[in-house]
Amino acid sequence: MNKVLRCAVIGLGRIGWQFHIPQIVEQEGFVLTAAVDPDESRRKEAQEQFGAKILAKDYRDVPCDEIDLAVIASPTIFHYEQTIWFLEHGVDVFCDKPIAISTADAEKMAETARQNGRKLMVYQPHRMTSEALTAQMILKSGKLGKPYLLTRCCDSFSRRNDWQAVAKNGGGMLFNYGAHYIDQMFFLGKDTCSSVKCETRTIVSSGDAEDVVKVLINGKSGCLYEVSINMASACPFPTLTLYGDKGTAVALPGNKWKIVYCENMQEIKLDETLSASDRKYPSEKLPWKEEIIDGLPEHYGDFYLHVYDYFAKDASPFVPIEETLEVMRTLELCRKSAAQN
Repeated sequence: MNKVLRCAVIGLGRIGWQFHIPQIVEQEGFVLTAAVDPDESRRKEAQEQFGAKILAKDYRDVPCDEIDLAVIASPTIFHYEQTIWFLEHGVDVFCDKPIAISTADAEKMAETARQNGRKLMVYQPHRMTSEALTAQMILKSGKLGKPYLLTRCCDSFSRRNDWQAVAKNGGGMLFNYGAHYIDQMFFLGKDTCSSVKCETRTIVSSGDAEDVVKVLINGKSGCLYEVSINMASACPFPTLTLYGDKGTAVALPGNKWKIVYCENMQEIKLDETLSASDRKYPSEKLPWKEEIIDGLPEHYGDFYLHVYDYFAKDASPFVPIEETLEVMRTLELCRKSAAQN
């Protein structure tokens, strides 16, 4: 019989209730054993709707010998203390993103896992969206040539008035959505950060946390990664665009992609004189090919299959902790860059 992971979900808010608990109760190999939240009505809902046997107001009241996995779905400012506590009490941890509010905290969490012989992984489901999977396929095809710029845009008009709108709570779009999209960029480019420039603004949020973020990352491979998050935009832009030295691919509405590329691009000779031929700008007619393709089906909801493989079957982690620490380091560099401007 396959191992069943007895899970405690810490935090019954949006991410815990709408994402983690449905996966736990629907996927084989998981059972919702404990539900933790300061709100008594939410705890009772977890018991009535999903059969949670252990209800606790405080995570420290969960009997650790009765659970195998703590799923940390609380606000970001609590991730560090809750993760450390469970790791030190012999429980593996699956933590929502971002792992923490600082690189130092994240490194301490990773070290605590190692010292206690426990497992720690972070939820990064945007590696499994249709956009990411299709982009990965296009890049692997080689049609675009060598990638030099990947751009990720997230645009909507959303006036946040919850805890994410308050900086002291760890709120703001840099750490909220930025944790997703920077991870997605590094996942697609198999890259890490060399340097970063970042600008942030607070435009329509009711709090003091940023709702507009512009990030430009110079990858160690030489590729550039641009992440644009704008919660004050009434017009959306293409979510993903891939630029290579032989072509470009862009995500279109309706889960379609447009790919324009040149298979036989000949080298051109540099004219080092200061007299332009025929007094004209250089131009050439290239044999461009254009394709419209369907995006791959997303596997966003299958993330917990990877969770099970890692925590129950000792497979390699789908999101290695080293990659999480790199995202955290980059987020912190973004925050420092924005503060200097």
